[in-house]
Amino acid sequence: MKFTFTPINAEDVHAICTWHYEEPYSVYDIGHGVDEADIGIELLDRRSPHYAVRDEQGALVGFFGFGSASEVWNNDEPHLYAPDSEEKIVSVGLGMRPNLTGKGLGLPFVNAGLAFASKEFAPDYFRLYVMPFNERAIRVYEQAGFARVGTYMQQYDGGQREFVEMRRRA
Repeated sequence: MKFTFTPINAEDVHAICTWHYEEPYSVYDIGHGVDEADIGIELLDRRSPHYAVRDEQGALVGFFGFGSASEVWNNDEPHLYAPDSEEKIVSVGLGMRPNLTGKGLGLPFVNAGLAFASKEFAPDYFRLYVMPFNERAIRVYEQAGFARVGTYMQQYDGGQREFVEMRRRA
């Protein structure tokens, strides 16, 4: 499958907010319990850019986010590169339309997103955060060249969640 990347727009945000993943992946549902307008503000902010990903027919198959919006902690000011590093590190967040997950498209999807970001942003490294139960995604990320480098505990209103931090050279 060939993927194309375009800056995300309000229509894409609305579509993504309707996606619902089966358990235990429903934790990745973006639009449930959150105001869509607030989600749109973050996804449409070009300082931490998001891109819609489409297939050959132009159908929305997923999205990629790059920069601070893809990190698991709050940032005062959106940014693309990690401000705490001399190296150009870009955080990556992604989502694939729920009815496409588990069908062997993960690795080509991830590789296409990283190739796009390498050309667009020329980072030194990519990093991402994934919940430890999501072994399916972790396998894909490892196949794409990511390695586990640590864990991060995210604080939120309901308590805390653990994330595995993974990195790879761009």
